[in-house]
Amino acid sequence: MKFGVAERYRLEIYWSKAVYKKEGEAILVGCCMAGPVIKEIDQMEQEDSISLDFSNQYRIFVPQHYIVKLSWKGVSHTPTKIYLDNVVLSNKFTNSVPKLNDNDFMVVDTKDHTDTKHEHHLTYPAYLVSRDGNL
Repeated sequence: MKFGVAERYRLEIYWSKAVYKKEGEAILVGCCMAGPVIKEIDQMEQEDSISLDFSNQYRIFVPQHYIVKLSWKGVSHTPTKIYLDNVVLSNKFTNSVPKLNDNDFMVVDTKDHTDTKHEHHLTYPAYLVSRDGNL
């Protein structure tokens, strides 16, 4: 386990550049998903979104403050990665959390995911990590 996430359920989200063009929104250029859970993902919708809950990392009790929406339009698969196009991370509070650096990444815990439980609204615990491994 690392960051409190069992290796089997670990999903990592990487990007090459984070661009802030307007308040409450970050565009993630060169975004991909990787990690052990990738081999269990059969297919993803070409246009979809998930919610990422960073509140466990920040230990602050402000409802919805650290929940962001990760949306995309375009998906391509390889055996070890899922590449996402037109990726936007959004929330009215996005700019209140630390700026995303180009070499940061996110760790997402997919342990409690089921198709029936998450059919319409996917919210996962997540952590923002710098490339040196610090939360």
